[in-house]
Amino acid sequence: MKQKFPIFALLFALVIGVGCDRSEGEEPAEEQGAEEIGEGYVRSDDWPEDPQRILSLAPNITEILFELDLGDRVVAVSRYCDWPDEVDGLARVGGVLDPDYEAILATEADLVLGVTHDSDRALIEKLAAAEMAYGMLAIEDFSSIFAAIEQLGQWLGVDERARQLTGEMEAQLNAGAENISAILDNQDFSVLLVFDREPVVAAGPRSFGGELITRAGLRNALDDELLGTYPVLDMEHILQANPDIVVDVTYGPNAAEEARRYWWRFDAIEAVQKERVFHIDDPVMLRPGPRIPQAVERLGQALEEL
Repeated sequence: MKQKFPIFALLFALVIGVGCDRSEGEEPAEEQGAEEIGEGYVRSDDWPEDPQRILSLAPNITEILFELDLGDRVVAVSRYCDWPDEVDGLARVGGVLDPDYEAILATEADLVLGVTHDSDRALIEKLAAAEMAYGMLAIEDFSSIFAAIEQLGQWLGVDERARQLTGEMEAQLNAGAENISAILDNQDFSVLLVFDREPVVAAGPRSFGGELITRAGLRNALDDELLGTYPVLDMEHILQANPDIVVDVTYGPNAAEEARRYWWRFDAIEAVQKERVFHIDDPVMLRPGPRIPQAVERLGQALEEL
């Protein structure tokens, strides 16, 4: 096994709207005029009472806002926000790693929302200097998705809708897992969830992708906690894991065909022998946000081909 692959880390950051892992020992930004709101949350102390012009700097934040029925308040989003369709006509203000500060100021937003990441200190300094209120949330796994939804509900005065949304998500996740169990006839299948190839980057047991596998009622083929979140694997390690199913969610032109060509070379893998290699081309598989039930649903749709 190798260390984290930086190119994948950047791709993952762009798709889900979250930066790469913090350096060891680095703490979240603590700037003058900012206050800590629970672990991983930072917001300005000049919080607006009833913000009507909201700027979202991350795809998962944008999706949460629309699911909380606050989409009519969103005036600008990051270049990577692609859902729902209503975001198509909104102003774009760069990405989470390279925000366009001039574009941000031009929105005249009364609240900027984003996710905590490695560059949030510089971002917070810029927003504070411009006297723009902000809130940054840590969203990395299933528990933090639910926590962030309820936190935004409290911040924006839609507590009841936030609780309703998290309840709906839990019910949908359970229904999706039951559907997959029925498809697989309660058989125990191990799954390798792959985010990149050459080298292979997969979902470790402590990752968002790993949680997606287990919430779907499946077993992660990578069960060693020492692997970390998104390990880079050589083929020897994959052969040792010998997954029953490979789910490849890589991006790019002709991604499905390229995935097929890549995996079909390794017929010593159980998943390849049994033709259980599936490609899912949907950012929902990478994005810790309110559509995680749809990610489980997409996984179930792929497995119907078994």
